[in-house]
Amino acid sequence: MDEAAQPATRTGGRRRTTLRSRAPRAAVAGALAGLALLTSACGLSGSPSTVAYVGDSRVTQSQLDSALSGVQQTLQAGQQVSSAAVVNVMIHGALADEIAQTNGIAITDAQRDTVIKGSNLAALLDVPDAKPIAYDLADQQLVAEAVGSEAYLKAVQGIEVELNPRFGVLDPTQKIIADGQSSSLSLPAGS
Repeated sequence: MDEAAQPATRTGGRRRTTLRSRAPRAAVAGALAGLALLTSACGLSGSPSTVAYVGDSRVTQSQLDSALSGVQQTLQAGQQVSSAAVVNVMIHGALADEIAQTNGIAITDAQRDTVIKGSNLAALLDVPDAKPIAYDLADQQLVAEAVGSEAYLKAVQGIEVELNPRFGVLDPTQKIIADGQSSSLSLPAGS
């Protein structure tokens, strides 16, 4: 497949891990939810190396580590990027991929490059580990333009996202990490 015809699930040379079916795992996870709360307030129903499940895809810790490293290479001295910000972009990139796939939308790397080169994020394209983040951002814009803003937001709300609790709490409607919230059952002393 030539680069101009890359499918929407393509992110800068790497593919997100796609799961065949989460239904059986979800049923088992639901049945064991009570036990899981008693034994541990932390952990995702899958692997600890999973940052999030997004529909049929997953975002891994190694993908996050790579993306963080890449994005940090593009920052000026004294600037920082939070892991939550990068996780949010990765989740929304996966959401855009699912919506594109559902709607038969093919996005090329050339389209992605055009979107990003026209923004203040162009430096992300020059760093191989940051490029998937640039493409996740571009995919969100391109898919939302293709299906319409309202349809895009409705589709986002309809896709199941399960965030590893160590990254915080996910707002169920916007599918972003809610600032200042923790999924931990323990509170700091004095609270």
